[in-house]
Amino acid sequence: MAVSFRAARTELGRLDWRSYRAPEAGGPSVPEVFARLLDGGRQSDAAGYSLYGRLETQSMLYEIALPATGVILAALAGGRLEDWVEDEFLTILHTIVYSEPHRTEYELGNDDLAERCVAKARDGVWTLYGILRGSNAEFVLDILEAVDDDKDRLAAFRREHQVS
Repeated sequence: MAVSFRAARTELGRLDWRSYRAPEAGGPSVPEVFARLLDGGRQSDAAGYSLYGRLETQSMLYEIALPATGVILAALAGGRLEDWVEDEFLTILHTIVYSEPHRTEYELGNDDLAERCVAKARDGVWTLYGILRGSNAEFVLDILEAVDDDKDRLAAFRREHQVS
């Protein structure tokens, strides 16, 4: 794929990912997963490279979900992703915006983690509207339901895409 996703790669590289609390997960690290997904190519060549279980456990968020939200939005804003990569990013973003903190985050006083993730996703509201198309409209609009405070705008896009 010719798109470089420079902003997403810059955001990915500037963060100390080891400093964020994350679920115990084997396999590639979060930065390695992001880098592989941004490389695109065939989905079968990326077996084992998934964000599931690396940012959350059973929809219970860890601290690492907050910076990951920014990388996801930068990737979505950076150009046309492979369909399977976009699906991965949108599905985990959906999980993030509809989740709550893991109990360990609550215990550490990080009880507003989910709200901060939604606020970060809100920064990318126009990116999300910009990637709307027939095949993903219902799913993206569901994410926007959680992040866009302008319900009139959301309703207008729902009508345009004929999603109730």
